[in-house]
Amino acid sequence: MQQRIAIYPDSESLSQEAARLVIRLAQEAIVTHGRFTLALAGGSTPRRLYSLLASDPYRGQIDWTRVDIFWSDERCVPPDHPESNYRMAYEVMLSKLPIPAANIHRMPAEQADRQAAAESYAAELRRVFGTAGVPVFDLIQLGMGPEGHTASLFPHQAALHERERLVLPVSVPKPPPERLTFTPPILQAARHILFLVTGSDKAEAVRAVLEDQGSPDDYPARLVHAAAGEVAWLLDTAAAAALPRRSTA
Repeated sequence: MQQRIAIYPDSESLSQEAARLVIRLAQEAIVTHGRFTLALAGGSTPRRLYSLLASDPYRGQIDWTRVDIFWSDERCVPPDHPESNYRMAYEVMLSKLPIPAANIHRMPAEQADRQAAAESYAAELRRVFGTAGVPVFDLIQLGMGPEGHTASLFPHQAALHERERLVLPVSVPKPPPERLTFTPPILQAARHILFLVTGSDKAEAVRAVLEDQGSPDDYPARLVHAAAGEVAWLLDTAAAAALPRRSTA
């Protein structure tokens, strides 16, 4: 695994670099094996990235008909709910791109039976990837919370130790509490991981994760590594404030 850390003066420059990275990885994946598999994150940080990817000059640089979109986690709300990760991505990006509807794989998190919903999504993953094992994403885009959570893997929860299932229902200490989330095996199998982290409230967790302080139970983002590729951490100066002095990209 390779790890890259880059610091940007603001979220706009960070988002533009993230868009360039997504485009490069998409182009490489499509040339190499004919498609690009991408898992999106929720929250507010990636909103600008998604907007950029749907606008010129970025949108024309990817063959979107060869892209499959998934989500690394989802709140258990209807897809038109303001808290829905799917809704944000659809409104900002997916509705503006020529992605076939069959290539957009939404987590069915609104189902009453959350375990069945998790199993259904795992089955969809294996169907699309054509594997009975762990799907290997070209890119999983993640964020991180002030307490070090990523996807919906929060500190000191049983989901951190899952080794078999790909998707789990979880209850987390943040509203809305009921979620579906990718588990560590699928995060760790990805070819590339892209963390986007902004804000001073994340600075202590960034330092702990990147300086190998605490344990993965304390800071779940420490569990994430790309088995065959790179983990890129794109930070703004506020999120990087507690790190040993580094130059800004």
